[in-house]
Amino acid sequence: MKTIHKLLHSLGFAFAVGGAIVSVVTAFAYLLVGWLGIALVGLTGLYISTRIELNDGNAVADFDYGGTSVKMLAKQIDEQRRASPRDRVVHEQQRKDRKHLVYLMNTLWLAMIGCGFVLFTTHQI
Repeated sequence: MKTIHKLLHSLGFAFAVGGAIVSVVTAFAYLLVGWLGIALVGLTGLYISTRIELNDGNAVADFDYGGTSVKMLAKQIDEQRRASPRDRVVHEQQRKDRKHLVYLMNTLWLAMIGCGFVLFTTHQI
């Protein structure tokens, strides 16, 4: 029972502090760019973090680099094959950590998009 009380207390504190931080950041962002700007920043951030997630640690052909992409892809595949089992485990753990961070950032970007577009349309009508 004591553990549950401690957990609820820490979650409540985290929500209170997190909510206060989000409120201050949102108010500051609104003053700088307005509601539509918040939505567009969220859309841009979501695009960037999605590209990071798709290219994260995989040998993926990226045609943004033109002809060098094929050479880089071959090098990445060769490095993945040569990696020792210990290196693969370490790489996989680092990848999981990055995925958690990208997931949290995607949540933030989606919240910004939703908040910005809804409040923009609300204030325009």
